[in-house]
Amino acid sequence: MSLLGWRQWAVDREGLLRPAWTPWSPFPPGMLLWRPDGITQAHCLRTARPDPGAPTGPPTASHDRVPGEHCLCGLYAWRTPDILAAARLPRWSSLPCVVGVVRLGGRIIIGARGYRAERGYPVAILDRDGVVASEYTVARYRTFRALAAEWTPPAAEPQGDPPTTG
Repeated sequence: MSLLGWRQWAVDREGLLRPAWTPWSPFPPGMLLWRPDGITQAHCLRTARPDPGAPTGPPTASHDRVPGEHCLCGLYAWRTPDILAAARLPRWSSLPCVVGVVRLGGRIIIGARGYRAERGYPVAILDRDGVVASEYTVARYRTFRALAAEWTPPAAEPQGDPPTTG
């Protein structure tokens, strides 16, 4: 199964797409990157605490599938451009933010306002200032109206502009 979702990204200094709502500093550099060269795989950032008496080894996820049913892991996206447009801006970063459309696949947990998915990749981006790296082979738009008109089913016309920073 695959679905289209709507989301925000923070754009790092190299023009790469990163989660807008998750600070990335404590994680390995590539872990929270939306890959420009292929499919992004979700990781669970919550790990089981190792048993003090067990041999040392890497911590393991507290569930065997990502996203976990009772966890917060997964690649997030909103269901509609209206929900995205109503979302507030992330406050942890002063980096520019962009919005766009993603194709989600693998295991997908459907929520009231959005999705959590196992895998995904961006397919279209509102990049008014040209800050997103050219390595992303996505449709690029200068206006939210044009982005939404092309990627929204006719029954769900968008109402407002999404929050972005520059």
